[in-house]
Amino acid sequence: MRWGLFAGFLMAGASAQAQGVPEPIKARVNELVAQCAAAGGTLGNMSGQGQFVIPRDFTGDGRTDFLVSEGNFPCVGKPTLFRPNGLARLELWVGTPGNASLAFQDRVIAYRVLDGKPAKLQIARRGTGCGPGAKDTVRCGDELRWSGSRFEEVATDGRNIAPRAAAGAAAPVAAAAPLAAVAAGNAGPAPAALPMAANAKASFTAQCRKEILADDPRNAKWVDGHCAEMWTRVVTAGPAADALLNAIPASPGISLAEAKARMTGVRWGRTQPPSLASGKLGQLDVNIDGKGMPQSASAGWMAVGQPTPYDVPGAMMARGAKLTLMSCEKMGVGEGQKLWAGSAPGRAPFTLTVDSREAPTASANSFYSASVSLDGRTPRKGSLAQCREF
Repeated sequence: MRWGLFAGFLMAGASAQAQGVPEPIKARVNELVAQCAAAGGTLGNMSGQGQFVIPRDFTGDGRTDFLVSEGNFPCVGKPTLFRPNGLARLELWVGTPGNASLAFQDRVIAYRVLDGKPAKLQIARRGTGCGPGAKDTVRCGDELRWSGSRFEEVATDGRNIAPRAAAGAAAPVAAAAPLAAVAAGNAGPAPAALPMAANAKASFTAQCRKEILADDPRNAKWVDGHCAEMWTRVVTAGPAADALLNAIPASPGISLAEAKARMTGVRWGRTQPPSLASGKLGQLDVNIDGKGMPQSASAGWMAVGQPTPYDVPGAMMARGAKLTLMSCEKMGVGEGQKLWAGSAPGRAPFTLTVDSREAPTASANSFYSASVSLDGRTPRKGSLAQCREF
């Protein structure tokens, strides 16, 4: 089968809603539909080049696994929404009885599926996806092969490197941990990525309506439109929430190399001191900070006169993270800081800090920054008196 630049051989996305398809796959389809709508696009034909979910048995256990290619998603009017700079997110979900777990995720330039028993997935990357410090013109290829407990990446382009655990592996064994992580000591295996819950939108909307109507029942005239707009911020923040949650280790002691590898989708570039690493995730500036070892990871945005398009806490909770608001501090008109104590499966307790400002005038700056602690730090309880003021 020829190499496909995210086109040509996926099953119709509509079938991801069929009976028997695991909830995480349905949730991913719904999430992509919502992201397309939030960006101003419309759902197109989910067949032919618009087919973005393909079922195959990639492990040989007789169960159906699912490949999800964001780059194939038919978002009419926004054709490059899921393919910024020619890269698109590719996910491989392993089917389990009544469910599915994420076994691979990365941004690639191309892929192909080789039918067989089991089927094999081949991927092509470029730049830093081929190794730290690689130039953007560098290309490389790998094949994912099931070892019985995990997928391993095997070079197909002649590179002299040993098989290694697949990027974003849901359950890597200890021997597959990156050497840098072993040197760091206690970070533990990479936790499984957290998919958006199937009922996330309904739960968010119900809570949003409850809070708005509690203020004044007369708000019923506009509450539905308001909550729909707030949900688009949750959807837009999805990639940032994924990257930050993926970076949080099971226990303190993560190395810089491992933290960067876990934050899939980030294009790492020249480090901006005093940060340990700097990169881009869509329109967001991403940084890893700390003294010697990573202590926090952040994603930030700034624009002139624009409303904030992100809700990272909402996106994290939509993925099953538990957040407890601990303190709020107002710093100006529409500006302030909020701190949450957080927990999520397979991750150490963490602090989520959000600094934000809504531009008071069309010529003023808006900014939004969300950061998580990577060293197990949690916040102390503070005042919540100003939480509704920004």
